[in-house]
Amino acid sequence: MLLYVDDDASYLGWLAGHPDGFVLNTTRKPSASYLMLHRSTCWTINRLQPQATAFTGEYSKLCGSRAELESEARRLGRSADCCGHCL
Repeated sequence: MLLYVDDDASYLGWLAGHPDGFVLNTTRKPSASYLMLHRSTCWTINRLQPQATAFTGEYSKLCGSRAELESEARRLGRSADCCGHCL
């Protein structure tokens, strides 16, 4: 599992190299207050959204297998929400 903060180039490289991977989108410092699980191919986390200036600025991205990320969400204090577009 890898954490990306303020490193869009590495994050986008990870997405390109892991089309079967998963991403846990969370607050800048990972927190149970916001945990959204996505497939790495999801348009909501692999295309810069309107008015956004970065992928890994305001939010951080935990990247890895679904099992790893679900385990990390539980460690942070709750289950991750699943993206309604890709899961």
